[in-house]
Amino acid sequence: MWPAKFLPKHDPDFISHLEEFRYRLIVSLVTFVAVSVISYFFSKQILDFLIEPLRRHQEVQLYFQKPYEAFLIHLQVAALSGVVVASPVLVTQLWLFIAPGLFEHEKRVALPLILITTLLFFSGVIFAYRVVIPWGLYFLLSFQTESLKPLLGVGPYFSFLIGMILACGVLFDFPVMLVGLVQLGILRTAQIARARRAVIVVIFIVAAVLTPSPDPISQLMLALPLLGLFEISLAVARVIEKKRPKS
Repeated sequence: MWPAKFLPKHDPDFISHLEEFRYRLIVSLVTFVAVSVISYFFSKQILDFLIEPLRRHQEVQLYFQKPYEAFLIHLQVAALSGVVVASPVLVTQLWLFIAPGLFEHEKRVALPLILITTLLFFSGVIFAYRVVIPWGLYFLLSFQTESLKPLLGVGPYFSFLIGMILACGVLFDFPVMLVGLVQLGILRTAQIARARRAVIVVIFIVAAVLTPSPDPISQLMLALPLLGLFEISLAVARVIEKKRPKS
């Protein structure tokens, strides 16, 4: 037996943080699983809703080539619905976990940023479904001819759809990071303005990399609103910077 002084000491604060993290994680997982299970029973209606952008242009049927592929698509759709519907609960649990460790001025910044981040993510999802995906499909399907007809598989279509939705949702949150860094004093708006050309290039590169479709229309439809959000966030950051007390 090792003497007691050589045994590792347990930090009560560290143990309490682990217990808090475990509780928040369990609540998040239970919420996600519950919403996913409920969504599975409505997966047919959700599938019809997700296929709607494809059917706006023409009556194209989706096919599956493996016996279990249709079942997996239903599971993926249920899981995607679980993430989207349960995201407010997930963000709330994350906020409740990190809030006790923040200073008061950090809490005043963090909570609005979390709310705005959630709203922008859903805005990106809606923008992808209403604008980017339909235009991308219109461009891609316009190359068919009398001798070249589309035979779309359900797996590749939903990979394209989910990838585009997640890419738009995540990219719409980038301007929030910019405003948050200015609010915390890590960046200044003058520095960002001087790097505007580099930011524009980076936006187009990121849109090209994260867009699951190789067509330029989808990439352009994603990059243009990001440029607009960048300019809006820069204007908001300037207002915040003027109101922040100088050190």
